[in-house]
Amino acid sequence: MMRVVRMMAIVAAAGMAAGAAVAARPAAVRAETAAAFHLHLLRSTPAADSTVASPPLVQLWFTESPQLAVTSVRMTGPRGRAVPLGRVRAGADHSVVANVRGRLAPGRYTIAWRTMSRDGHPMHGTIPFTVATR
Repeated sequence: MMRVVRMMAIVAAAGMAAGAAVAARPAAVRAETAAAFHLHLLRSTPAADSTVASPPLVQLWFTESPQLAVTSVRMTGPRGRAVPLGRVRAGADHSVVANVRGRLAPGRYTIAWRTMSRDGHPMHGTIPFTVATR
């Protein structure tokens, strides 16, 4: 019995030492390591903070294919009004696509997206852009 208790103490001490080693790493390194395992937005059309003609669609490219069943893309326009978009569908190269229904009037717009990576981590963000006067 004494041997089992001593082995458990050694295992516990080793686990604490490993935990301390991880905790001693700089917070930025720990955050980068954790973030490396999650999906991230790479780019979009329209691009963030861009000024464009009325776009026919919204396309978002990610570092991995998002879980389409839980992915949403919404757009709001001037005065916070919702802009009708088509159904979100898978695009090429880890992207999702939604058609814009109709022509957008000039003004400031925001795309709000929400999705989930394969590991179940939810991700979301916003992309502001401007539609130029004709």
